[in-house]
Amino acid sequence: MTRMIVQRPLQHNIFENQRLMNMAMSYSSQNEKTPATLDSYSVVIADDDRTMADLLAINLRRLGHRVAAIAANGREAIDMAFKTKPDVVIMDIHMPVLDGFQAAQEILATQQVAIVLSTGMSDVKSLRHAVDLNVISYLVKPFSPAQLKVAIHLAVAQSRASSDPTAANAAA
Repeated sequence: MTRMIVQRPLQHNIFENQRLMNMAMSYSSQNEKTPATLDSYSVVIADDDRTMADLLAINLRRLGHRVAAIAANGREAIDMAFKTKPDVVIMDIHMPVLDGFQAAQEILATQQVAIVLSTGMSDVKSLRHAVDLNVISYLVKPFSPAQLKVAIHLAVAQSRASSDPTAANAAA
């Protein structure tokens, strides 16, 4: 049984959240006594809001991940996922050409990859649709770098476990 992780949004406006994200990133990097022991992943970002995509890319790099590509719509996300074979695709739901649900469905039909949906919506219908697609993680905007970090690592671990039955059985 696949579990989906839903991160609750921060209760701040977007400008305050950006300030808090920057503070949290500088605090965590200054106060880590040892290098992060978690893996670094290749990530495709798909968001039609370029400011949000750029902010996400900055935070991903600060967390030690590599941004393989940034897509502005669902069709580009599918193309970039096919070309770059990332570990993770972080995708907004509401995008032009194809929405995040449609793009996730097409990506998952052709490759094993962790998908994290990023959206301002937390309604039951959207959550059910994500579960039906086997999307593992769902972040509600705005989210903190800590929430992003957790969502990515859990999504990748769950994706890898579901693709390797021996790992899934060992974890149970």
